[in-house]
Amino acid sequence: MSTPLVRAADVLREVFHKLGLGHWIKNILRKMGFELRYVGEIVSTPANPSICFSQVWPFATYSPWLTDAAFKRVYDEIKHYTLVDHYLCYDLWQIVMEVTKFSRGDLIEIGSWRGGTGCLIAKRAELSGLKNTVYLCDTFKGVVKAGSLDPFYAGGEHADTTPQIVNGLARRLGLKNVEVLEGVFPDETGTRVADKEFRLCHIDVDVYQSAADVAEWVWPRLISGGGIVYDDYGFKGCEGVTKFVNEQRLMSDRLILHNLNGHAIVIKTD
Repeated sequence: MSTPLVRAADVLREVFHKLGLGHWIKNILRKMGFELRYVGEIVSTPANPSICFSQVWPFATYSPWLTDAAFKRVYDEIKHYTLVDHYLCYDLWQIVMEVTKFSRGDLIEIGSWRGGTGCLIAKRAELSGLKNTVYLCDTFKGVVKAGSLDPFYAGGEHADTTPQIVNGLARRLGLKNVEVLEGVFPDETGTRVADKEFRLCHIDVDVYQSAADVAEWVWPRLISGGGIVYDDYGFKGCEGVTKFVNEQRLMSDRLILHNLNGHAIVIKTD
């Protein structure tokens, strides 16, 4: 049920999102020992009525990121260059370590924004001894291909970035394994890496059609056992991505895991 307090909270959340203040406020509160969560109502949208959202509050307490010194150092460097929280970042950190068990395959991220998660992936790969390239792809003009299945996005959001910002962060981290691809992927830049194969793909593109196009392109280039991580799967506003991943659940050539932190992880089995 909508109340004046709920409506006021919704307005504040929208303002924080548009001004990019959400992650700053959360970081300040965490340093004070508090966690900011928006509980809200159980909701769905007319475009995707079968997809419901409520605040998830797991009761698990194991927190390995608190004692992972390398992660903490890297996260402190990249946290202002990403909208992704430390739980999701640590998930990526561990996934990269797992895919180092394969003997081949580059890594690729589509939707890098200011390079935070991409550089975290690249640093974990470097520390793990991988010599492969980490490709960081972004339009640098914001979200593209938003449609009727994407109620929150109209197109052009998250355009407040440049290739120079991403490359600057990579330099500060001393990374030599990063290559930035500017343009719509795969439409404009896929040909530059069409002959590559990949062990890991991180998709953070916010909307249905963009996620679908990336996945269709990368799947035949993904090695057996490799994975795609969908950053947006578990979040209200990204129902299109949730719907796209759910549509793959009956496919026999993949395993699909929903991590309650919001990731969907799709593992290629053939």
